[in-house]
Amino acid sequence: MKKLLTLLGSVSLTATTATMAVACGTNYDVKDDGNSVLIQFLQSIDGKAKITSTDILWKLINSSNGPKNREKLTLDLLKMINLSILANIDSEENKFTIDEDNLYTNYDLKNTLKERWANAISNVDRQIANEKDVYKKEHGKKWEKEWNKMLVEKYSVYQDDVKSMNKDFLENKYKADILLTDSNNNASKTLLDVLINTDQTGVTWISSNDIMKKYNALKKVVEENTSNDAAIASYLKSDLDQIAQINNSLTDVSKDWKETKLHSESTDAELVAAAKEAIKVDVQEIKNDTPVSINNFTISDTNNSRAGFLSNSQKFFLDRFYNTQAPLAISEVVIPFSENGSFDDGVTVADFKSLDGNDQVNTEELLTQISSDNETGDTWRRWMVEGKTDKHPKATVKNYDKLMTLSNSADFTQDMRAVVYDFILGENKNGKPYSKGDLESLINEISRNEKAEKFYVYDEDKGRVYYVDSTGLHIVQIDGYKYFKDSKGAPKEGLRQEGIKESKINEHTLNELNEFKKYNALQDNEKVAALQTNKSEAYDNLNKTIVNPYLHYLTNSSMLKGIAGSASSFDVMSEVKSWAQVSSSTEGGASHWMTSVFDYFKTISKVKDDKKDSFKQEEFIDNYISFNVSEEKSQEEEVIKKTQSWFYAAVNSKQSLAAIDPAILFIEASEKWTDEIKTKTDASGYPKKLLKNDEYKEDIVSNTIESFWKPKVKVSEEIPSNRNLSNDLSSIVFDYNLVIKNIESSYLNFNKGGIK
Repeated sequence: MKKLLTLLGSVSLTATTATMAVACGTNYDVKDDGNSVLIQFLQSIDGKAKITSTDILWKLINSSNGPKNREKLTLDLLKMINLSILANIDSEENKFTIDEDNLYTNYDLKNTLKERWANAISNVDRQIANEKDVYKKEHGKKWEKEWNKMLVEKYSVYQDDVKSMNKDFLENKYKADILLTDSNNNASKTLLDVLINTDQTGVTWISSNDIMKKYNALKKVVEENTSNDAAIASYLKSDLDQIAQINNSLTDVSKDWKETKLHSESTDAELVAAAKEAIKVDVQEIKNDTPVSINNFTISDTNNSRAGFLSNSQKFFLDRFYNTQAPLAISEVVIPFSENGSFDDGVTVADFKSLDGNDQVNTEELLTQISSDNETGDTWRRWMVEGKTDKHPKATVKNYDKLMTLSNSADFTQDMRAVVYDFILGENKNGKPYSKGDLESLINEISRNEKAEKFYVYDEDKGRVYYVDSTGLHIVQIDGYKYFKDSKGAPKEGLRQEGIKESKINEHTLNELNEFKKYNALQDNEKVAALQTNKSEAYDNLNKTIVNPYLHYLTNSSMLKGIAGSASSFDVMSEVKSWAQVSSSTEGGASHWMTSVFDYFKTISKVKDDKKDSFKQEEFIDNYISFNVSEEKSQEEEVIKKTQSWFYAAVNSKQSLAAIDPAILFIEASEKWTDEIKTKTDASGYPKKLLKNDEYKEDIVSNTIESFWKPKVKVSEEIPSNRNLSNDLSSIVFDYNLVIKNIESSYLNFNKGGIK
C-alpha cells in the first residue's frame, strides 16, 4: 500500500486482493500500472487525451453542468474511500485501526471485513469469468475480439484502437468499476451488508432432548468401560462440548453457564474424571436448551433465535436516524363529517350531526370513551387490532405501517405532520390542552376559523392530538408516548454488546441471546402479550443496550410487524436501511445519508499511535485519498490544493446536510402546504386558520437533537450538533461557494498563464 488512493494530475488505482496500489501518470488512460476509478465521471468528459485535474475542475465549475458533476464526484470519491477502507482494513501501512472498545464496534469486526474483502474479490473474478463465457457462447472464435472491443468502448478514454490496447489495464479498470458501482458486488454495499443488514452474532442452540440423549450415551460408555479409560477418553474427544452442555442444561440462568474447558490436549485422566462427574447430575433437571458452546460466537442461527437482536453497528445507524429524522409511531381514529357536513364553508358542530340524530350521539359516546381510556390505552389498542371502534360505525381507525418522520411527506398528510410535530417539537405553540367537554365545545376550539385561538387540542397524558381537516375530525395518538416522556429524564450513557471475555461469551450478551431465544420461540399471541399488552420482563430484557426509552420502544415493537393481534405494523430498522444508503441525497427528493459508511468508520477508528487520542477528519480522508502532485507537475499544485479544500468542504457539507435535511424538507413541505391552504381559502371564502411554525422552525434541528437524543459516545471528532437551522444553511452555502470560486479563479489564472 504505497498510498491507499491517490488523486494526482490523474486519478489512478490498481485493485488487488491485498491492497490498493497507486500508479502515477500524465493521462487517465495510461499503459502503465494505473487504473482510473472515476470511470463513469470520465465518460462525461469530451476530451480523449491528456485529461488532467484542470480539465476535471473546469467541468466541475462549468455553469451548466457543474453542480451535477460536483455531486457525482463527491459520491464517487466517497465510494473510493469505502473501497479502500475495505481493502486495507488490516494493512500495516494504514495509519488507523478499529477501536475495539468503541460503543458501535462489533466484536471481531476486522476479521469479518477481511473475509468479506476476499469474498468480494472472488465474486468479481467469477463475475468477469462468467461474462467471458457468455461472449464465448455468443461469438465463438471471435469472442476475444468482441470482448476487447467492449473493453475499449466502455473503459478507454483515449485508446480507440483494439490492436494497441493494454488489455490487462482495461480489465483491471473493469474490475475496479464493479467494486465501485456494481449493484451486487460493490464495496459500499458489502460494508453496509456487514454493518446494517447483519444482526448481532450469537450461538447455535441444542435442545434439552438432544442433551438428554448425549447424557444417556455418555453414561452407557462410562458404565461399560470401567476398566478402559482410553475408550471413555476417545468417546469424549469426539464431542468435547457435551460435558458443558449437560451441566449447563441444569439451569436457565445464563450467567451460571460454563464454557467448555476440555480440549484435544486434555489427558485421559482429565477426560474420564469429567465424564464420571457429569453422569452424577440429577437427570430430571436436564430440561433447558443451551448453546452448543459459549466459547465462541457462531454464524448459524437456530430457528431465528436472535431475530431482532441489534448489533453495535446497527445501533450506530439507528441512533443517527432517530437523532435527525424524529421518528414517531402513529395511529388515529377519524370521525367523518355527516351527510351535509363540509370543510370548505367553515366547520361547525352541525357538520357532525346527521338527519337521523345518530351521528352526534355516536360521536359524543366515542369521544367520552377515548378520553376515559386507561393510561396504557387498552381500549385504543384493541380498536387498532380489530380495525373498528365500539361506539361509532362510521369512524375509521388506522395504525400506520410507516413511521412519521420529518422527511416523510408521502405517508402522512401535512395537516397531521404539522400538528404532531408542533406538539412534539414546537412546545404546543399552536395547540391548547383538551378540556374533555362536549362535541360542540371541542369543534369550536379547533374549527380552523381564522378567529379560533388555536389550531388543535392535545391530551398530554396519552399523547393524543385533536384537529379537523377536509376529511373530518382526527384523533391522532403518538404510540408509546409514555416512553417518549420517559426519555426526557433517562440516563444518556451509551451501552454496547461485548464479545468474548476470559475465553467465553460475555455474560450480559449471553443472557440477552437467551432472552431472544425465549421470545422468538413464543406463539404470536404470546409475543404480543410480552411486548404490547403487558409490561413484561421480556420487553425490558430485549435490546437492553438501547438506552433511549422511546427508541427502545420503536425497536422492540418493530418485532411485531406482520404478527396477528399486534396494534402496530412499522419496522424502524427497515426504514433506517432505506435511509442509510451511499447514494445521492437528491434522489427522488428524499433525504439519504451519503456519508454513512465514511462516518461509521471515522467514528470507530483510532490512530495506531496510542499517544494520540483524537484526529481531524481531514487526516482520516488523507489516509484513504491523497491530493498531491509529482515534482514535474508543480504548475498544478494550486489547483490540486483547491480541489482538496473543495472535497473537505463537500464532505462536511454532506455530513451537515444529513443532520438538517429532514428539517429542511419538513419546512419546505409546510410552506408549500400553507400556500395551498391560502389558495383554497381565497377560492372558498372561508378564512381557514393556518398552523404557523415560524416560531420554532429555526430551532427545529436543535429541538430534534434534544428530544430525540442519541447516547453519549467518545469519538475522535464530532460534527457540531447544537445548531440553529438558518445559521447552518448560510454557513454551508457560503463555504461551499467560496471554495468553488477559489477553484474557478485558480483555473482561469492558470489557463491564462498566470498563477501556477
